[in-house]
Amino acid sequence: MSVNIKSFMRIGWRPLSGYFLLFLGVIAFAQIYALYKLDLWEAIVVAFFCAAALAWITYRRLINPIEEIACIAQDMAKGNLEQEIRIFAQDEIGDLARSINYLARELKKNIDDVILEKDKMQAILASMCDGVIAMDNWERVILVNPVVENLFGTTQEVSKGKNIRRVIRNNDFEKLLNQFLETGQPAQKGIWFITNEPRSFYVHVKPLKNAFSENVGIVVLMRDFAGRKNLQDMRSEFVANVSHELRTPLTSIRGFAETLLDGALEEPNTARNFLEIINNEAVRLTRLIDELLNLSKIEDHKIAPKCQPVVINDLIKSAVTIFQTRATEKNLNITTNLYEELPVIQGDPDMLSQVLINLIDNAVSYTQTGGGIQIRSSISENNVKVSVQDNGIGIPRDSLPRVFERFYRVDKARSREQGGTGLGLSIVKHIVDVHHGHVHVESRVGEGSTFSFVLPFDSASQGV
Repeated sequence: MSVNIKSFMRIGWRPLSGYFLLFLGVIAFAQIYALYKLDLWEAIVVAFFCAAALAWITYRRLINPIEEIACIAQDMAKGNLEQEIRIFAQDEIGDLARSINYLARELKKNIDDVILEKDKMQAILASMCDGVIAMDNWERVILVNPVVENLFGTTQEVSKGKNIRRVIRNNDFEKLLNQFLETGQPAQKGIWFITNEPRSFYVHVKPLKNAFSENVGIVVLMRDFAGRKNLQDMRSEFVANVSHELRTPLTSIRGFAETLLDGALEEPNTARNFLEIINNEAVRLTRLIDELLNLSKIEDHKIAPKCQPVVINDLIKSAVTIFQTRATEKNLNITTNLYEELPVIQGDPDMLSQVLINLIDNAVSYTQTGGGIQIRSSISENNVKVSVQDNGIGIPRDSLPRVFERFYRVDKARSREQGGTGLGLSIVKHIVDVHHGHVHVESRVGEGSTFSFVLPFDSASQGV
C-alpha cells in the first residue's frame, strides 16, 4: 500500500485531473445524446467540434511545448548553452522546461570551470622553462608544452595522439622510457638530443596519476642541463676566484712572516719593510672580506636602502674631494659638469656615495699620469644620469659584458698592484639595481672608459 501511495505522489495531481476532466467530458456528451436524442450526423458534428477543441488544447498545452523543448534541447546538445526554454506554465511541461534550463546552466558553469582550469594549465605549461610531455598508458601523446614544440619542431595538434617514438626519435630516450615501462618506477637520465641546436637535458619519467591516485599515463619532464651546468660552472669559478684572492695575500703574509722568524727580524730596516708589506696585505685581505660580505648582503636583500631625499650633485662633490690628493699625486685633472637644476631623488646616500667612490677610484687607478677625468650629471625624462669618463687605458670589447662580474679583471696583474679586489664594479651594479636603476659602460682600448648609471625619480613630487 505504501508503495502505491508513493507512486501516486510522484505522478502528481495534474495528469490525473486531465484524465478526470476527459472523463467528465465523455459523461457530458453521453447525457446530451440521451436528452436530445441526437441522430448520427448531429453526433458526428458535435464529436468533430469536441475533437477539434481537444486537439487544439492538446497542441497548445502538450505538442507545441514539447516540440519547442526538443528543438532547443538539440541546440544545447550542439554546445549552444546560452539560450533558455521560454515556457512558464505551472504544469509538468513547465517543470520539464525549468529542469532542462537548470541543467543547461549547471552544465555551462561546469564547462566554464573546466575551460578556466585548462587555460591555467596551458599558461603554466607555456611559462615553464622545462619541457613537459604527457602520454597515456599506450605511449600516445596527450600534450606537449612550447619548449618541446620548439625543440623538436612539432606542435600540440600534430603530435597529439601519436606514439611518442614518432615524435621524439632518440635511442637513449627510448631506453629510459622502456626502463620505466618495465619497472614502473620513476627513472631519470641526462640525454643529448640532436636537433637543429644539440642540447643536453636531464630527463625525468614518472607515472601520470588521476585524482584517485591511479596510473593513467606517463609524464616526462625535460630540464635543461646546460643551464644547470652553467650555474655549477659559475659556482666553481666563484669558489676558485675567492680561494685565489684569499690565498694571494695569505701567501705573502706567511712568506714574509717566515722570513722574519728566520732572522730578518734582527735587521731593523728589512724587518720594518716586511712588516709594512704584511700590514698592507692584511688590510687588503680585510677589505676583500668586507666587500664580499657587503655584496652577499646586498644580493640577498639583507641590506635594504635607507631611502631619503638625496641631492646627487652634493654626493659627487664629496666623492671628488676624497680623491683630490691622489689625483694631484698622479697629475690628474678631475673636472665636473653638473646639471644645477638636478631634481632630488629618493635613495640611500651611503650606498650611492659608495657607487661614486668605486667608479672614481677605478678612473683614478687606470688613468695614466697627466690624464683627465670628467664627471657629469644630467636629466632625461624621469631619470637622473651620472657619468664618470676617463682617458685611461680602456677596456677590450670582449671584456665589456663581464666587467660587472665578481672578481673579473681586465688586467689581473695591474689590478692587484692597484690593490683592487675585483668586487668594486659588482657592488656598483647591485647597489644601482636595488635603487631600481641600471649601469652601463662604454670603452675603447687606449682611449678611455665611461661608466654611467641612471636612477629614477618621482616627477610628481618634484612639481615637474
